[in-house]
Amino acid sequence: MKFNKVAARPSLLYGSETWVTTKRDMTGREAAEMRFLKSVTGYTRLDKIRKEVIRKELEISGIQDVGLKYKQNWINHLEGMEDTRHPKHPLSYKPREKRDRGRPRKRRQCVNAGKVQTT
Repeated sequence: MKFNKVAARPSLLYGSETWVTTKRDMTGREAAEMRFLKSVTGYTRLDKIRKEVIRKELEISGIQDVGLKYKQNWINHLEGMEDTRHPKHPLSYKPREKRDRGRPRKRRQCVNAGKVQTT
């Protein structure tokens, strides 16, 4: 399963250290990985083999665990940086005020005699 660790998984998780992952995102990545693993083992959907059985057979952990490990490594890397570095700024970000409820208001640029106004 070296190919999975070297090529398939990194391509699914590329840049995931900085993503805000939702359950839907992780479900999609997990499904893509399972399609790959089923093709490697020779199983089809008609065999109705559970993913836990396939992972145990191939001795592989889930992609969610690996994604969390990537994020933790990235946070540890950021914490070791100096405070002046730009990648570290989002860790200490706090919003100034609460956003209004509902859909955001549209911003349109009106051009009146050479002047640009934002309304």
